[in-house]
Amino acid sequence: MYVPDIMNGFIDYYASLVQPSLGMVTFLTNEIGNLSSAHILDAACGGGELAHALAVSGSVVTAVESEQALLLKAKAYSLRDKVPRALQFLPAPLLKLPGTPGSYHVLLCLNNASSVLQDEEEYQEFFKQAATLLNKGGRLVMQLFNYDMLLDYKVRELPELVNEKEGIRLQRRLRICNDGHLAMDTTLSLMRIDAKELARQEIIIYPIRRLQIQKMLQDAGFVVIDFYGGVEGTTWQEDSPSTLFLAIRG
Repeated sequence: MYVPDIMNGFIDYYASLVQPSLGMVTFLTNEIGNLSSAHILDAACGGGELAHALAVSGSVVTAVESEQALLLKAKAYSLRDKVPRALQFLPAPLLKLPGTPGSYHVLLCLNNASSVLQDEEEYQEFFKQAATLLNKGGRLVMQLFNYDMLLDYKVRELPELVNEKEGIRLQRRLRICNDGHLAMDTTLSLMRIDAKELARQEIIIYPIRRLQIQKMLQDAGFVVIDFYGGVEGTTWQEDSPSTLFLAIRG
């Protein structure tokens, strides 16, 4: 499997640009219930902020990240505050997650981390893996781009990611490839008059639609699937800013 190095050139700035949603813990609590003592796998944990918050609240958290530099940042973050004993960080890609069958109550894959999956077959493999790792009644929670909106509304540019304190911005422009994939041209630059460019690269993404996701989840053994437009819990619509779903393993 080919996994693009999507963080090349961006790793030192990623955590400051992609901030964890403060509403995700509330969303999980509202939709799942008390997570105290729940064993949670946070796949592609990024800077580790959410994993740390869940562990502090009482969950047993295994957080994985394929990018070594991000993994080091996540471990360092966990040492800045109260250090939960029930939190471990491991290196692993999305299609080789740690654990034995039925290991977890909740599996998280957030902040568009699934964009490394390059085609329908890899998404199917990921969903089957998730169903195996979750116990009966376990929840898979994923958050990704709303590709229905990007494709149907012919969106050609995503909102900039900006950190004014550090003076950096990430611009993301889109185009459709001949094979149906999306090409995202990303430019990381300093926010100043000369707008010095720090890094630029093209990322190829498989734009999976909501109905595709639903069918694959059903085929993988998930029996209840709810789609949301964001962590506020709003109902998913074609023009929702993101696709967030919670699927229950049968």
